[in-house]
Amino acid sequence: QHRAIRAVGDAFERKQREALLVMATGAGKTRTVVALVDQLLKANWAKRILFLADRIELVKQGGNAFKAFLPHEVTVNLQSERNSNGRVYVATYPTMMNLMNEVGDDGQRRFGPGYFDLVVIDEAHRSVYAKYGAIFDYFDSLLLGLTATPKDEVDRNTYTLFNLEDGVPTDAYSLDEAVAEGYLVPGLGDAGDRLFGTK
Repeated sequence: QHRAIRAVGDAFERKQREALLVMATGAGKTRTVVALVDQLLKANWAKRILFLADRIELVKQGGNAFKAFLPHEVTVNLQSERNSNGRVYVATYPTMMNLMNEVGDDGQRRFGPGYFDLVVIDEAHRSVYAKYGAIFDYFDSLLLGLTATPKDEVDRNTYTLFNLEDGVPTDAYSLDEAVAEGYLVPGLGDAGDRLFGTK
């Protein structure tokens, strides 16, 4: 997790606006991104963060992780809240697509292109790009993708979205590495995440 955070920080310092972390399920992708967000907020590199996931349950998990590990920052779950005073916002792709077009009483879009400084894509798989790619084009922000898909099986479009060479994510931590180092046990999957609280 420390190595992944350093790798993303290094990429952003080199003026690269996109980063991709490939981490085995249970290796703590969500916890890693919370620590990275904390670092970016403290360094004044980011004021507002958007965390996107493809399922409501993953949005809840992400929101709960931010609330648990960054209790001093306001986390807004856009699935159920309309608070505009947050630092971290969590939502599904369809919800964000709808909110991007929402106009306030002043005639302005609620979430303009520069509203978020970092957009995090949880479970960054190719299936989200065709339908929801407009989100990533709309927001003028740093972009971070998270996926558990082994790097040699990640569709090349994933790398294209993050402007990376095929097969070369910003950082990778495979299941084999995690098992060899004693952090994960093979075969637990999502049950392991819940059991060990790594997600």
